[in-house]
Amino acid sequence: MSQRVLPTKINLISLRRQLRLVQQVKRLLESKREVLLIYLRTYIAEYERTYNEVSSLLKEIYSHFLMGATSQGIHSVELLAAAAPSNLTVIPQTRNLFGVKVTVLRLDKQTVNKPFYGSAEVSPLLYSAHLEMAEALDKVLELVEKETAIRMLAEELRKTQRLINAIDNYILPNIRRNIKFVAGVLSDRTREEFIRLKMIRKILQRKR
Repeated sequence: MSQRVLPTKINLISLRRQLRLVQQVKRLLESKREVLLIYLRTYIAEYERTYNEVSSLLKEIYSHFLMGATSQGIHSVELLAAAAPSNLTVIPQTRNLFGVKVTVLRLDKQTVNKPFYGSAEVSPLLYSAHLEMAEALDKVLELVEKETAIRMLAEELRKTQRLINAIDNYILPNIRRNIKFVAGVLSDRTREEFIRLKMIRKILQRKR
C-alpha cells in the first residue's frame, strides 16, 4: 500500500524509475503477445490443412484395410497383427520458437515395419493398406507435432496475458498510488517549509 512507502525524495526517484521499467516490460510483453498470436494463427492454419490431408489419407487406408480384412477374414488378420513386430520408434526433439520449446517428432525410418508377408499370401488390399500406412506415418506425426505446438503456444500466450493483466491491474496502479502519496507528502512539506520560512522572515523584519 502507498502508506508503507517512506515519503522521501530518494523513494520518489526510485518509484518513478520502477514505473518506467514496468512500462517498458509491459511493452515487451505486449510485443511478445502479438508475435505469439501470429505463430498461433499460422500453426492453426497449418494444422487444419494437415488434418484434412491426414483425414483423407486414413479414410482411404481404412477403406482398403476394411475391404481387405473382409476378404481375408478377421481371424487371419488378427493372427497377422499378433505376429507383427512392434518396434516403431519416434525420436522427440525440441525447437525454440520465440522462447517456447516446441516438440519436434522424427520417425526412425529403420523401425517402420515392412510387410513380413508376401502380396500373394494376403489380400492385395491388406498389403496395400500396410504400405500406405507406413507412408502416412510422417503426416500423422506432423499432425501430432502441430497440435502439441498449438497447445504450448496457447499456454505461453495465456501466461503472457496473465503477466500483462497483473501489471495493468496491480503493479502499475500500486506504483502510481505510491508515487502520488510520496509526491503529495513532499509537496505538503515544501509548502509548510515555505510558510514557516515566510513567518520567520516576518518575525525577523518586525524585530528590526
